[in-house]
Amino acid sequence: MLEFGEKLSLLPSAVTERDISALREYGFTDTDILSITLAAAYRNYIVRVADSLGVELHKNYSYSTDVLEAFNVSQSDISNTIYGDRLTSSSAGIANSSSRINREMQNPAIGNSCWIDTNQVGVGGTNLFEEVGRLTAPYPLSNLASAISLRPDALKATLDFAGLLGWGGSGLGSKMESFVGLVVATVSWVPYMGVHHAQTFLDAGGTVEEIRSLLNDCSVEALDVIYRDVGRYCEKIAREPNSVVRSDVDVLRSLGFGDEQILSIAAAASLESFLCRVVAGLGVSLEDHNFTPEVLDLFTVRVAS
Repeated sequence: MLEFGEKLSLLPSAVTERDISALREYGFTDTDILSITLAAAYRNYIVRVADSLGVELHKNYSYSTDVLEAFNVSQSDISNTIYGDRLTSSSAGIANSSSRINREMQNPAIGNSCWIDTNQVGVGGTNLFEEVGRLTAPYPLSNLASAISLRPDALKATLDFAGLLGWGGSGLGSKMESFVGLVVATVSWVPYMGVHHAQTFLDAGGTVEEIRSLLNDCSVEALDVIYRDVGRYCEKIAREPNSVVRSDVDVLRSLGFGDEQILSIAAAASLESFLCRVVAGLGVSLEDHNFTPEVLDLFTVRVAS
């Protein structure tokens, strides 16, 4: 279980159906596997929220000395700051870590929505799948919803929260929302999310050339300054959240983003890291929607038949 969570955290693109089978061999049910995946994906979300915003430890809380030492934190750090040495980044920025992206081992469940059993249900009189279709039209994330359906409570919570940070709920606009998701999907190499976000990005006025620049070692040089700097911030959050420094936030402020917008960007990128790991951990296959052929080619995927 822990090895699965570690793999899902560090290299989601390398998770295969064999990893799911291994969990089953130890007696985990498909509902258990879903819960393990959701738990690991959630921790990837909340760690990124904390690191991307420089969240400090509570100064008046009595933390265990053993716990602090395990994370190389001293008592003086608590009264001062654990992010004190992370004020500015180097001129080189984050080193490219494309070697940590596995673009060969993805084998989503072609012909099925995912690797585990599903159960289309509703909660509180609401048909959750109709809700998914309404919120994520015109390219519904129906297979992702199906993958989470064994835990309808978790599916409902995911829909509610994602609606605050995507699908028009963030206040950032459709193009920026989809761009944030596209950066995270590219860094994590999760083609399912990449195709959905790339298609929405195109529909909102983006270009195939801009998408291709992201896929080319996650380069953002072909973008205008606002998308370039937002892209760099989101890349750090997705790839190595502990590389985020205060100056990264200051850069966004200099571009005119207010703190509420910066929070929305950070939370949206963190949420996309959660969704990417749910998709990768459960082998969610791409729906047969009317995606632009160039987008499918860029992510080298085929749709379920």
